[in-house]
Amino acid sequence: MVVSSTTTQSAAEAWKLRIEAHDAQSLKARGDRPQDEDWWSSLAGGFRAEPSRTDDPVVNLLAGWVKSGSTVVDVGGGAGRYALPLALRCRHVTVVDPSPAMISQLNAGATEAGIQNVSGIEVGWMEAEVEPADLVLCANVVYGVADIVPFVSKLDRGANERVVIVAFMDAPASMLSPLWKAVHLEERIELPALPQLLPVLWEMGIFPNVEMISAPPRFSPNMDAAIGIARHMLHVEAGSEKDDRLQRAAREHAVETPQGVTLRQSAPRPMGIVWWRSSERK
Repeated sequence: MVVSSTTTQSAAEAWKLRIEAHDAQSLKARGDRPQDEDWWSSLAGGFRAEPSRTDDPVVNLLAGWVKSGSTVVDVGGGAGRYALPLALRCRHVTVVDPSPAMISQLNAGATEAGIQNVSGIEVGWMEAEVEPADLVLCANVVYGVADIVPFVSKLDRGANERVVIVAFMDAPASMLSPLWKAVHLEERIELPALPQLLPVLWEMGIFPNVEMISAPPRFSPNMDAAIGIARHMLHVEAGSEKDDRLQRAAREHAVETPQGVTLRQSAPRPMGIVWWRSSERK
């Protein structure tokens, strides 16, 4: 009698394979067009936000976890959407981000707001050498991190008190999936997000708390700006046949509102604030 055995795919393996399939699809769509040295160079300015805002549920939740003497490391913190508000409430925030454009926007935002207790390190997280901090934050970054286990393990090691990962139920890029299909004539392979992250953490022996909130829709200032962002995200060259399809689809799927341009039937999107006390694991 021959007994067949099956190998169960781990959550971390499934996570990595999904990202690899997504990236392969992107590479095929890009063709022989060179990859931008800094992917975020044309988008970084759109990630800035008012540091003193009081209507952001993520900021309000994070604010309850820092004190005047706290230190924070914001991994992939970009232009300081969360780093700058936290800097107003704690001793120091270090932003680790590989994008020169994002770090430039971070510094500009800090200067404009008169914030002096934030610093940016232009490097990827796995290459970064930073002192442990009371709170380690990683907001809307993990979707494209193929080797998720060592990435999260380093977050955990770097936190004296608490690790916080912010992730949507669907990766942010999924908002453009209807346009992807219209342009490239195939279904988009979606990046993993919160539902796939939690099983990875459980496999690692991390059983986090999850606070669910609704994030408001994102807006572009006008239709031309929205199409420009879509070209970049969908690997479309201006003036091409794909660009013609993109512009037709964008005008079909988008709507102009007093706040700006967004996709039709866009609604608040579920977002999870995933956190655990690293001190309890050490």
